[in-house]
Amino acid sequence: MNEMRCPLSRAAEKYPNLPALLGPEKLITFGMLDRLVHLTAINLTKKGIQRGTRVAILGANSPEYCILILATLRIGAIICPINYRLPQKAIHEVLQQLDCKTLVLVNYAKNVLVIKGIRLMLIEELVPDLIGKRTFRGEPIVSFQNPAAIVFTSGTGATAKATLLSYGNFYYNALGANETIPFNEKHRWLLTLPLYHVGGLGILFRTIISGGGVVIPSKDESILDSINKYEITHLSLVPTQLYRLLRENVPKINGAPPIILTGGGPITDELLQKCRKAKLNVYRTYGLTEMASQVTTGKCEKGSHSGKLLQHRELKIGTDGEIMVKGKSLFLGYVNKNAVELPVDADGWFHTGDIGKLDRKGFLTVHGRKDNMFISGGENIHPQEIESWLLKIEGVEEALVVGISDEEFGMRPVAFVKFSEGKVISEKEIMAELEKSLPRLKIPRIYFEWPEHLAEGALKLPRASFLKLAKELTVSRFGQTQEVSS
Repeated sequence: MNEMRCPLSRAAEKYPNLPALLGPEKLITFGMLDRLVHLTAINLTKKGIQRGTRVAILGANSPEYCILILATLRIGAIICPINYRLPQKAIHEVLQQLDCKTLVLVNYAKNVLVIKGIRLMLIEELVPDLIGKRTFRGEPIVSFQNPAAIVFTSGTGATAKATLLSYGNFYYNALGANETIPFNEKHRWLLTLPLYHVGGLGILFRTIISGGGVVIPSKDESILDSINKYEITHLSLVPTQLYRLLRENVPKINGAPPIILTGGGPITDELLQKCRKAKLNVYRTYGLTEMASQVTTGKCEKGSHSGKLLQHRELKIGTDGEIMVKGKSLFLGYVNKNAVELPVDADGWFHTGDIGKLDRKGFLTVHGRKDNMFISGGENIHPQEIESWLLKIEGVEEALVVGISDEEFGMRPVAFVKFSEGKVISEKEIMAELEKSLPRLKIPRIYFEWPEHLAEGALKLPRASFLKLAKELTVSRFGQTQEVSS
């Protein structure tokens, strides 16, 4: 199938009066949303936006942002959502990398951006106010092969990559996700992920193909408040958010606890136990921007697996342990100005750079990144293996391990550790616990306080920044990094 009727148009016909977008001040039904998307598409066309035009979007989540995305895709233009937390210089560099000449600002101060050669538009110029319940009855067609979005990876490398995704990539990713975690017209998904992240866009697509609603909370509203206020049935959380939520009394919605999809980091045994005690429906996922989000998903039970392969994807493990993927959600390539390069092997497999294994039942366990691995005393060290054992220690809430130079061993692991509130564990106690499971070469001899300023707001922890800080702190403590092993 190369094209189909726009899924939103079909949803508007099937569920005209059901809520599609909900926020503190707005409730937009599918019928209203289809009409608003149609009128916004007309406004975009009047502004000269056409098939293939790259439209950068800068700002925080909002119903208008969702409408703009869907309208841009409907006319075959390409959305380029940008992280609004970036400094001005970085925003300029992103626009140059994408060769993007149009930037739409969503609740973003226009006067702080003066960019030569870039046409600035406010979202108010494009998205009309609510217009009652009259539904647009057209039947717009979308092409599955049509480039739809350029989304930057949120990986742990120093430089994010601009990833070109098709409409079909998003559609099949959402289809497979909904087959594993049912999401339909009776459900509401809380948009806790930003729309410049592939996970946020994935939530929007899961909605328009299923009839479920997307809830866009106010920025000062807690997750627990949103669950209660909007009767949330589904939400996506990183492990830190999940840990904080479990400190609260999570309500049941329609007799069942909300389904929580989590990824972006390992989950501690302590956290798993609390989830089971609270009787939460927690699912773990492994995904990447290059596959339009989820690749595997499974119920979060004992063990460290990330579930089984979803429909419309393929996965295999290389001889060196590298995870390789392909399928209907595989991206079109990396973008640099007008050049697009798809780095796959002769058989069409994309090498993710992640190390993992599949068990006999098909569950995937991810061990970490190939480029995070380092050699210590002749042995390959995977930081995530050490982190997983650190997180098994009661009272350890977060952990990250990096390798720094050492005169005797070449490299040695050091760790950043965050403890649960009111809990303090000495370095000696930590090492004693790790010695029960790890060889001495893999046990960090230096532990640093958790840097909240680096971790705050991050969907994935910035390892490059942690490594830089580790080097600075080691020099400050010892005078030179070569003394780690002493």
